[in-house]
Amino acid sequence: MPRLALHLLGSPRIECDGTPIEIDTRKAVALIAYLVVTGQRHGRDILATLLWPEYDQPHARGALRRTLSTLNKALAGDCLDIGRETVGVAADANLWVDVNDFNHYLGECRTHGHQAGEVCTACLLPLSRAVTLYHDDFLAGFSLRDSPSFDDWQFLQADILRRELASALERLVQCHTALGEFDIAITYARRWLSLDRLHEPAHRQLMLLYAWHSLRTASLHQYRECVQVLDQELGVAPLEATTRLYREIKENRVPPPPEKLPKPALAREDRKPYSETTAMPSRNSSLSSSSSSSSLSSTTKIPVANAEYPLVGRSAEQSALFEAYSSINGGGRIIILEGEAGIGKTRLAEEFLDSVQERGAVVLATRCYEGETHLAYGPVIALLRSAIAQKGDLNQLDELPVVWRSEVSRLLPEIAIQQPEVPVPPPLDSPGAQSRFFEGIYQVLLSLCRRPGSTPGVILFDDVHWADSASLELLSYIVRRLREQPICLVFTWRGKQAMRDARLHQVLNEAQRSGKVTIIALTRLDQASVRELVRSVLVNGTELTAGLVDRLYGETEGLPFFLLEYLNAMAKGQLATGDGDVDWSLPGGVRDLLQSRLSGVSEIGWQLLNTAAVIGRSFDYDTLREASGRSEEETVSALEALIDQGLVEEVQQSASDYALTYDFSHEKLRALVYEETSLARR
Repeated sequence: MPRLALHLLGSPRIECDGTPIEIDTRKAVALIAYLVVTGQRHGRDILATLLWPEYDQPHARGALRRTLSTLNKALAGDCLDIGRETVGVAADANLWVDVNDFNHYLGECRTHGHQAGEVCTACLLPLSRAVTLYHDDFLAGFSLRDSPSFDDWQFLQADILRRELASALERLVQCHTALGEFDIAITYARRWLSLDRLHEPAHRQLMLLYAWHSLRTASLHQYRECVQVLDQELGVAPLEATTRLYREIKENRVPPPPEKLPKPALAREDRKPYSETTAMPSRNSSLSSSSSSSSLSSTTKIPVANAEYPLVGRSAEQSALFEAYSSINGGGRIIILEGEAGIGKTRLAEEFLDSVQERGAVVLATRCYEGETHLAYGPVIALLRSAIAQKGDLNQLDELPVVWRSEVSRLLPEIAIQQPEVPVPPPLDSPGAQSRFFEGIYQVLLSLCRRPGSTPGVILFDDVHWADSASLELLSYIVRRLREQPICLVFTWRGKQAMRDARLHQVLNEAQRSGKVTIIALTRLDQASVRELVRSVLVNGTELTAGLVDRLYGETEGLPFFLLEYLNAMAKGQLATGDGDVDWSLPGGVRDLLQSRLSGVSEIGWQLLNTAAVIGRSFDYDTLREASGRSEEETVSALEALIDQGLVEEVQQSASDYALTYDFSHEKLRALVYEETSLARR
């Protein structure tokens, strides 16, 4: 049988055993592309309406019949399965499609047990093959001007595939960077940036790659190119993170590249993040040592009794969670867990979800990521896909009206592929389309959370402060309707950061207007809780010295994530565990978290932090303003921003003390800023 090849990534073309096949009409090209990409059989009426919307049904079906004849003849009758009422691609067709291979290679990476945006050593080959296949956008240069529904479908497919390409290129950059192959990483980063010249993360990655590859001039030039394109296209300046990186490169303070790639991870169901950064260890991560020890001569590994970190110091918060959940009766409930980075919001939420799931509740969860705030509906798509995978297949949605399934197919094209009866949704700019779209997602989530005779379902949106605008609009829509259904929404966010975001403020206002909201603020652990945690992981009979607990509490100030990072470092022999005065180096995970919190600081804010770090942990307003050389207005404005970001806190003074005094939110934060402040500036 002849081998047919359909190239859709770029200008469409069809080949038979390597020889191009000429097809007379554009409608025939559109038809074969639609059948192949959707991968399902379609009714003749649906296809006729899609491709000939201006015809009445008899004439449209006649045009379809003639096009099928032309197409079948061009393909030598070996590709299509044409029935009286339905048409599809033959099951035994000897047909290769570049789009299918592209998706197949990307799908391989989803079997490695890590998040979709992450990468491991096994991802390198399939990602390379995928981006090699992508010659140009889906059906580049092709359109059917008299068929707006087909053009909408083509645009959606092209957008999805282009986003997948961008993600693949970003991960390839990560791969080759970790391998030290900066020249290859630069090639992929340039292609990544070419997809969107306004995408600052790609500009920053190129700046770093040039710097690591000893191309400092090219790195600085890349920043200037970023400034120019943002000014020309949008009339804005680069983000503070981009400008700060430029300063670091200019001052020869380039952050080091990552050292290695992770191996393929455990299956996803075996992975549970402890807290809110990707650098954080699993809540079941082992304290036992398998890595090399630090060079400190006084280090001793902690003898560990078990591999699990218990949840300590959260009894009151757990009680509040279950009390709020138990109050659900007919209407819904919103529970907000708020607190600073590393406080343990995610861990507490996971413990809660585990408990209600054991009671029979359906539990769904998704997470928002800092680097994906530009991806519309990213966390919603992840939530829907994981929920459907949890159910096993799409049959769970069969009971829903087809109109709601059609709306959700905008985000999950596989619904339309696997359920032929689902029509193509109308354009989103048509009257009422946005409301129908939101209602469709809401109805699907309700269906996925529903189980006969079960307790109220729970949906967790983790790190909502990183959610994109579109997802937040959807959440506002759902919150307004929550009183109608017995369902529990759980949000985690960084309180101060959330409150300065107008979109998040709107979600909170909607929740408070419903009268069904419970806000639980998490605080740092006290010294007794630190002692309880350390004691719980030690082998029975191991002496727990007061000095060790005191020092751990002093170093971490009761921040749970910091505490676990220090315990991990001790278990690996990387920190001295005696009561001596040996300095403890900052564990890598702690450094990563602090640097991520500093990434959004403005230029003036950074100067104030540098100045304050030299002054000391506590500093007063007058000294800071005078030492920094900034005006009163600049100092007040930047200080307010630093307080909102949770980096600096106002210190309560006595009534007789009129000086405005501030503290760094954590001593380790001050130490890191001080470390990164140049000697001349100190």
